[in-house]
Amino acid sequence: MTKRYPCLSLAVLALTFLVAVPAPAAKAWSEPTGHAPAAASPATVQTIPTAVVAVNLVNDEFTVQQLKYRVFYNKSEVKRIPMVDYDFKAAFVDELMNALSHDTRMSWRAQGPDEAIDVMTLLKGKTKPPPVNADRILLVVIKEYGAFLSQLGPDKFHLVAEFKLIDRATGKKLWHTKSLERIDFDGKLKDMQADNQKGLKEGINRMLEKLCPRVVADLRLKNI
Repeated sequence: MTKRYPCLSLAVLALTFLVAVPAPAAKAWSEPTGHAPAAASPATVQTIPTAVVAVNLVNDEFTVQQLKYRVFYNKSEVKRIPMVDYDFKAAFVDELMNALSHDTRMSWRAQGPDEAIDVMTLLKGKTKPPPVNADRILLVVIKEYGAFLSQLGPDKFHLVAEFKLIDRATGKKLWHTKSLERIDFDGKLKDMQADNQKGLKEGINRMLEKLCPRVVADLRLKNI
């Protein structure tokens, strides 16, 4: 006699139903109607202003000021020494550009040979900046360079200069300073003029290596 198992039949029937009926597919996500996917915005490129450096040397001769003390008066003498095979302006520009490279707020370059920049007139604010390829212009006037000799102290290198940074488009002054520097020579001036002024040229270069970073350090302190 065959036995019946009603519970087992119901279980088989339920399993058959689950296998036969596929599960509903997952609904793919889509952007709501009327809203297109946002495009990725390009990265913002930050540019720094460019600055051209224009230097004017009033006198290319080495100026010597000597103060001689007398009993009842002091006597001051001025003489000029031509520099033999030495370009002071080029040496100054090299050291200044090297010092300016540490001020990364601007991209610095020296004035090109085909760029006409009236440094003296611009410095006095009597003309508009020329249309050079730069955002700013650093004007430098070297009024005098040379030595100061005194019987009571060491010989000193001296330089009188004026610096002015302006906006090229408007002519607005961004920074301005005047420099009267006196730095001790590493020796006596008369001894430095021997052997084609070798010692004098080396002394001037050492002084510029100290002077230019000092001026640029003042510029870097300004909020420009």
